Amino acid sequence: MKISFIKNNRRPGYLLVESMINLFVCVLAIWTIITMTNFMVRTFSSQTTDFYAAINLLESDHFDFKVLRLRNDDVLLYSLATKKRYHMQKYQDMLRFTGDNLGHVPTLTNVREVHWQRSGRGLITSVVFKNGEKHQAYSRLAVK
Repeated sequence: MKISFIKNNRRPGYLLVESMINLFVCVLAIWTIITMTNFMVRTFSSQTTDFYAAINLLESDHFDFKVLRLRNDDVLLYSLATKKRYHMQKYQDMLRFTGDNLGHVPTLTNVREVHWQRSGRGLITSVVFKNGEKHQAYSRLAVK
């Protein structure tokens, strides 16, 4: 009789250990899903913030830009404040500002496509990121 008593004690303990391992695996899976979701939310939020930071630079009073020429892949700008010409263009996977001299300032990364068009008294900037996220903004700039 003692042998059957010992066997009965081990069986519920085994089920307890098995349940604890299953619970650990479930918690780990849920934690992984939450972490990946938070990462994706931060990535989308970062791209939105970067897009509007680039638009703020374009509309900045520090430069006071005027659009001289508009092409599919390049916008030629003239700064009334600095009296210099600048290009806003897509280069590889980024949107960048360049001056007449060497160097550039990357303003957006992970860009798939950029499209500019005139609209009334301004410029519409449309950006599609590599992850499919789309943004569009209207900037009131003097257009030649």
